[in-house]
Amino acid sequence: MGFGGNTSCVQISATHLNELLVLDCGTGIRNLGNDIIQRKETLRGHIFLTHPHWDHLQGFGFFKPFYRPDGNFNLHLTSQPGLSCNEILQGHFSNTFFPVTLDMLSAEMKCTSIEEGVYDFGEFVVEMMWGRHTIPTGIFKVIIEDKVIVYAPDNELPHDNSENSKTFIVKFQAFIQGADVLIHDAQYNLEEYKQREGWGHTNWEKLLELTKDSQIKQLYLTHHDPDNSDVDLQIRCDQIQAEYESVYELVTLARDEMVVELP
Repeated sequence: MGFGGNTSCVQISATHLNELLVLDCGTGIRNLGNDIIQRKETLRGHIFLTHPHWDHLQGFGFFKPFYRPDGNFNLHLTSQPGLSCNEILQGHFSNTFFPVTLDMLSAEMKCTSIEEGVYDFGEFVVEMMWGRHTIPTGIFKVIIEDKVIVYAPDNELPHDNSENSKTFIVKFQAFIQGADVLIHDAQYNLEEYKQREGWGHTNWEKLLELTKDSQIKQLYLTHHDPDNSDVDLQIRCDQIQAEYESVYELVTLARDEMVVELP
């Protein structure tokens, strides 16, 4: 199986979780929606959006549960300057760009903008800190049934020694400390990154350098560059595992439709 080409979407499930919990609406959410309908799962839940770039919203209009009148979803988008969550989604899904507009969806939806902080939803808690990207972008920490999952698909870890960068690294390392799972942007290698610094994405060498002492149990590198082939990515995966398999319980590159079960 190759690594796939869908854009960012992660579902988190737990034994006692009675709602859907989804991170981002990239193209991967299309297959997720089909699977939810087929398995007759609940059509109620929460979707957290790290930021409104296209690759994190492209699957929105293809998520079949949105077209069900028994659907009920809370959308949580990181706050963007001058625009509400509804205004951003209406702009993305105007009929100029997509044949289905928000008012055509049958599910009940509530859309809110969220700031950095902690949000308690009863069955789970979500903490958000601001990452480093080209627009305001969140890093989500999900705490559920004594497990901690951190999701940072678009986050540029700094290479410079400025005070701002040092402060960010300290905050980031504290945020991820001891997580059961870290899913993090690693779009480039170091040589590729040198030509793309400031684009809002990380090279895998810097990611491993800054996380190797954070007691992360499982690390999944994600947001692969579309110019990398499956062969390129497998070579990278093999190299990382050879160098770092003693640091983590598991370190690997994320793949389409990957399922991870935590003990």
